Amino acid sequence: MIAGAPKELPIEAVAPSRDQPRKRFDPELLDQLAASIRAQGIIQPIVVSPLARESEDGARYQIIAGERRWRAAQLAGLHTVPVVVRDTDDQQRLELALVENLQRAELNPIEEARAFAELISIRGYTQEALAERVGKDRSTVANAIRLLRLPEKVQEMLRDARLSMGHARALLGLERESEIAELAHEAVRGSWSVRQVERAVRAKAAESRPLGRPKDDEQDRRKIIVSELELRLQRRLGARVKLRTEPRKQGVGAIEIPYANLDELDRLLHILLDDGGGFPR
Repeated sequence: MIAGAPKELPIEAVAPSRDQPRKRFDPELLDQLAASIRAQGIIQPIVVSPLARESEDGARYQIIAGERRWRAAQLAGLHTVPVVVRDTDDQQRLELALVENLQRAELNPIEEARAFAELISIRGYTQEALAERVGKDRSTVANAIRLLRLPEKVQEMLRDARLSMGHARALLGLERESEIAELAHEAVRGSWSVRQVERAVRAKAAESRPLGRPKDDEQDRRKIIVSELELRLQRRLGARVKLRTEPRKQGVGAIEIPYANLDELDRLLHILLDDGGGFPR
């Protein structure tokens, strides 16, 4: 992996990577960055790698680090952007994107948790090694990964900042997803403090204390595996995929692949069947 000197590329020759761990960009912050770019230009070059072949919209490079700057440059009306080109394989490219976002603290808590889980999966890092790699405490990594045990609806609340990390950690004191989701909704509706959630969790746990509890490490390991499988399927299909497991029935679950219209269904069927077959018209 060799980095060359910075050079200018047409803005349309650069495209985001589908493996970008950051999925959401605050429009207000993008506008602020665009205003700064209009005044001072892009101070730090965008890191890109060559595409194997030109994309349909003419892009020849994909972004490893700096998608926010690229988006803001478009808003600012720039025609070219400064880049540094690196030759990378898929795993190196993904790791660089994840680490860059983690070090810049530009991910929301769930994006950060998924980034940690994916780095552990693709690189085989221990939590200690990963913490050192991204410059964080091991406890920070461990607590982030535990967030993936939350139900999807509650993760959405955390992504949207309707719940804080403190609220989420308190909710993890409950075992049942239904109880976690119910309490999370109550906390959002009532604008509860973290301490209020902690008290409610203790009360709920006392009402129905489980007979036994799997070790947190085992639950975290299973969640990492499920998360990685979802990400691999999403990259393969180009669609959102949800794996649902039945906690009380080992090996039982379901794969959910939503589609918006018949054309999308037809595209998915072509990929899944791999025989040219699609939706019968």
